[in-house]
Amino acid sequence: MSFDKTIQRLALVLILILVASPFIPQWALFMLTIVSANGLVVLGLMLFLRAGLVSFGQALFFCTGAYTTGLLALKLDLTEMTVLILASGITGGLMAYLLGFLVARYRGIFFGLLSLAFSMILYGLLAKTEALGSTDGFNVPAVTIFGWLPDSDMTRAAILGMAFVMILISTSFVNGLLKGPRGLLLTAIRDNEIRAEYMGASAKRTIHLIYVIAGVTSGFVEQ
Repeated sequence: MSFDKTIQRLALVLILILVASPFIPQWALFMLTIVSANGLVVLGLMLFLRAGLVSFGQALFFCTGAYTTGLLALKLDLTEMTVLILASGITGGLMAYLLGFLVARYRGIFFGLLSLAFSMILYGLLAKTEALGSTDGFNVPAVTIFGWLPDSDMTRAAILGMAFVMILISTSFVNGLLKGPRGLLLTAIRDNEIRAEYMGASAKRTIHLIYVIAGVTSGFVEQ
């Protein structure tokens, strides 16, 4: 099955879910939104697996995106969801870009444990910072979508719809990446990194790139 047909079928399923959303319990819509957000994290992990790597610390970027969304809405009264989603993705990507200079140097279990270490450092900082809600978190005001403030019955469905849009955009981008030179290089790095280096490719830069991309997809947060 081609990717285009897969996307079409996925889009059809998502549309059917949105159409049926008035009849779906609120808790089920919430769970679907969480599943969608976790799916974007897995999308980044898939890039690592293509290169033969495993990351245990993607929660770092998911958390970074979530706190970016929450703090912008709470402190700056910025409640436009499209802006918040973009801001969370950019913040996750920026965090990955900075950490990637170190993480991209390592392979195997060292790559996974180093990513986990950074994630646990952030968790420790947040858990001890009362100004950021510590372990209790904080409330975030209701969001708008292109200036529209959905009522309480439509809020979950609207947020789920934005999550579906991000899924379609992200999967299409990653699919294009994997079919391009960089995506093929990931397989070469997994099979024989030294040989890929001898052919003129930079494994470290490629790993750094997918680390940033995974940080962006993991950072996307639908409130």
